[in-house]
Amino acid sequence: MNERWNAAQTRLLADVGILLVSLNQLEAFQQIARRLVPLLGDWCAIIIRDEHQQARRVAMACADPRQQPLAEQLVQVDPFVDPASPPVRVLDSGQLLLLCDLPDDYSEQPEFSPAYRAILRQIKLRHLLCVPMQTRAQVNGVLVFILTNESHRRFTNDDIAFATELAQRMALAVENVILYRTMQRRLNQLLLVQRVAGMVNSALQTEILCHLVVRQLQSVFGYQLVSIYLLQDGALRLQAVVGYDQVLPVIQLHEGVAGRVMRSGKAEFVRDASLDPDFIEVRPGTTQCIIVPLRHAEGQPAGVLIVESTGNPALDDEDFFLLSLLADQISVALLNSFLFARMLETFERFRSLIELAGNVIICLSPDLRITEFNRMAEQIFGRARGEMLGADYPTTLLSEAERPLFAALVREVMSSGNSRSFETTLVARGRERCLFWTITCRRQLTGEIAELLLVGQDLTEQREKSIALLQYERRLQTLERLESMAVMAGSIAHDFNNLLNVIIGHANLLQVAYTNEPFARQSLHHLINAARQAGDLAHQLLHFAGEERLHLQHLNLNQLIAEALPLLQDAIGSTVKVHLELDPAVATVMADPVQMRQILMNLVINAAEALPDRSGCIWIQTGQSHLDADHLQRLSPPHQLAPGEYVMMAVRDNGIGIDPAIRQRIFDPFFTTKAHGHGLGLAGVLNIVRRHGGALEVDSQPGRGSTFTVWLAPQPALAELPSRPSESRAGLLVLVVDDNDEVRSLTERMLVHAGYQVKAVASGREALQLVNEDDEIACALIDITLADASGYDICRRIAARNARIPLALISGYPVDVDHLVDVPVVATLQKPFRAEELLNLVRRLIYRRETQEAC
Repeated sequence: MNERWNAAQTRLLADVGILLVSLNQLEAFQQIARRLVPLLGDWCAIIIRDEHQQARRVAMACADPRQQPLAEQLVQVDPFVDPASPPVRVLDSGQLLLLCDLPDDYSEQPEFSPAYRAILRQIKLRHLLCVPMQTRAQVNGVLVFILTNESHRRFTNDDIAFATELAQRMALAVENVILYRTMQRRLNQLLLVQRVAGMVNSALQTEILCHLVVRQLQSVFGYQLVSIYLLQDGALRLQAVVGYDQVLPVIQLHEGVAGRVMRSGKAEFVRDASLDPDFIEVRPGTTQCIIVPLRHAEGQPAGVLIVESTGNPALDDEDFFLLSLLADQISVALLNSFLFARMLETFERFRSLIELAGNVIICLSPDLRITEFNRMAEQIFGRARGEMLGADYPTTLLSEAERPLFAALVREVMSSGNSRSFETTLVARGRERCLFWTITCRRQLTGEIAELLLVGQDLTEQREKSIALLQYERRLQTLERLESMAVMAGSIAHDFNNLLNVIIGHANLLQVAYTNEPFARQSLHHLINAARQAGDLAHQLLHFAGEERLHLQHLNLNQLIAEALPLLQDAIGSTVKVHLELDPAVATVMADPVQMRQILMNLVINAAEALPDRSGCIWIQTGQSHLDADHLQRLSPPHQLAPGEYVMMAVRDNGIGIDPAIRQRIFDPFFTTKAHGHGLGLAGVLNIVRRHGGALEVDSQPGRGSTFTVWLAPQPALAELPSRPSESRAGLLVLVVDDNDEVRSLTERMLVHAGYQVKAVASGREALQLVNEDDEIACALIDITLADASGYDICRRIAARNARIPLALISGYPVDVDHLVDVPVVATLQKPFRAEELLNLVRRLIYRRETQEAC
């Protein structure tokens, strides 16, 4: 026994190591503190650094039993030591501290916290001895001894020596215990890592894996804030998270600590988030984070594992080590999940190719049993895949006559490795099918046959299409011959109309000349009737040639609507009320009445079908309005309207309206939202409106009904004309333009005979020259087909030079209304025509001019 220590001190020195190893650490510290009180002071406290490096009272004892509750309170309720206290200074410095003869107001030091001052007031210390528990320059804790005012003792050198020896032994014992428990904890952590790794590696789908990892880190290791981000499309995207109220779904690679880890490939431990400028605070109060990269071997990181803490509990190096171990296991599991996903994707792609292939695909094992039977094979053979898998291919799907050839082909393919082809015919579902087969084989790495692949192309439809194509080509040749005949028929009809026009015209003149010759007049009458019948045949030829056009005439929309109203009401039923809002002063339009009635009928029926339960109101409105450039942009394209005055006919309903998503498609042919609709109604309406040179406007909102408005160019109504020109009109100059000499001469004679002056020319160039030279032209009659220009173009150019000249078009072809959009034509005349029809036309033109000049 060392002579410096008494028996009690020697026993305590000997028992320190045993107590710390055999007992619970806190209980051992408490026993040591109680045994030290009678040896060295009135109070004894043991302070150590906990796993978070905070100074903590782990044991406290006092000589006075009355003060024992305070000691227990300081250990259990208030274990943390004031950072400014002497024991903490000793923990930081590692130097022994002895304070003697402290004044009564020592407890009132300003650097002490209020709680620490209150403790010092209760203890009433006079002398203080703090001895560091230190090994290899590392301070594990402090032994604190206090002598109070009531004690008359002082700390001696022997006391200090004993306390120092005891502190060194306790430091060694504590270090051994810490090492042992660290090893135990590390072993437990490794076991937990192994357990979690086993669970993680069992998950083959990335999404399931990520959610499993965050849940295990929370439930097994106690981490409260965990998230996993994976690299996708050049950024970190959140895969799984636990513990957050709000999340950061995407982290760019140049942002935050996570981006830094991805760039460097190294794990990072941010011990104080407030000091890291890259730290992104997702949850308020976060003070620490550990971010480890997820990657396989030395490859580029595929993502990061993030664990954050608000400081309770704080993260330490053990957590960093543990998460680094886990990251390796998670990285392997992620790689497995990626490989599994690719394998699954490849398998699904292979399955999709097999199922969606336009060919029959059958896979056979080396013993010719079916291992794959795709959807096309099911359709061709009429057998289900489940029924065919495992069946013997030759005996199940080949006839006895085909089996020897197939066996020979299989032997050749297996021996040579080259593919072979053959053709079979089968009857399935009452239809004969022709299949062209290609057979090949796939070998394993060892060279053995893995499987045989049969790919069959159904040539049935191809051959049927070839036959149909030949038939189509024959029909096309027939149509081409018919088209040539139609073109020829149209040309013949045009020329024939010119000839008939000459015949009828001269016959009309002879009727006037032979008014007193009954026999001659009767013969001329028969001649004219025969010519008219020939004209009807010419019209039939034009119809055969597809040259029929709209039958345009001056049309009053109000009158058309009033006449069609009873039929409309019958079509839509009595539950729908039709209200008319017709402008009595609306101008007439140049239109085909049959086609306009079709427009009105389609729009009204559409409006009725848009009404809920076919019950509601429809308004039909007419009017005249000026359309500016902004309004024209709202019309359904394409159209050729320019700003100006237009007549409108509108159909409005209070139905369900049109969804904006389908509004752009309502005029598409065959598009319909009706259960039994054909989708041609509105498409037909738009086509008719465009053929009339007009435009269509749609105004609709869901739940507020729809309005369809037809805009047409106005045509002033013609007043009743006198049957014969008055003396004031006699001698007026009429311009005739026709490249047919006989028709031009006949027209001139008819007009001269009626008292008009006539200038007849054969070309558009001559006509334009006369318009430039003569302002006295009362009207102009222009043939559509001239040798040097189109009649439509000549009308435009005449109107540009002299807008006061009324114009009329004459042709053996029907007039195309599409060309009249910007052509100022008052009327048209169809060949062949009678003298009376010609003179009526001229009177209408002259009356039009006089009416305009009077205004």
